[in-house]
Amino acid sequence: MDPVNYSRLIEPWRARLRDYVARLVKFRIDSDALAANEIDVFHVDLQDKQVVAWRSGNGDSPVVVVANFSDYATPRADDAECVVPGWPASAPGTVWRDATQDRLVPTEWVGREPIYGWEARVYTTA
Repeated sequence: MDPVNYSRLIEPWRARLRDYVARLVKFRIDSDALAANEIDVFHVDLQDKQVVAWRSGNGDSPVVVVANFSDYATPRADDAECVVPGWPASAPGTVWRDATQDRLVPTEWVGREPIYGWEARVYTTA
């Protein structure tokens, strides 16, 4: 008996969830930065938004996680942002990529993207 009913993948939200998890599993396997035991917490906002940001790995392909530990969500306006001070610089010739959504982050959005309640985003350079 197969405990996973794959026939339910015809439902779009289930297919999106499977793709999301598959992306993160592949990222975990492929990322050298996630093999490091140390992290550098560079932003903590536990008074207002309860957002914490940390960096893992050194070198040219760090991983940055921005985690929202609350119901706080940035407003839904076009200019909504959650500013994360202290964002690490990327190596010359690289850009930031949101590994959770598999998309490149425009330079002007780096460290300034919206975040929703109980959301975590994982970034790396490409």
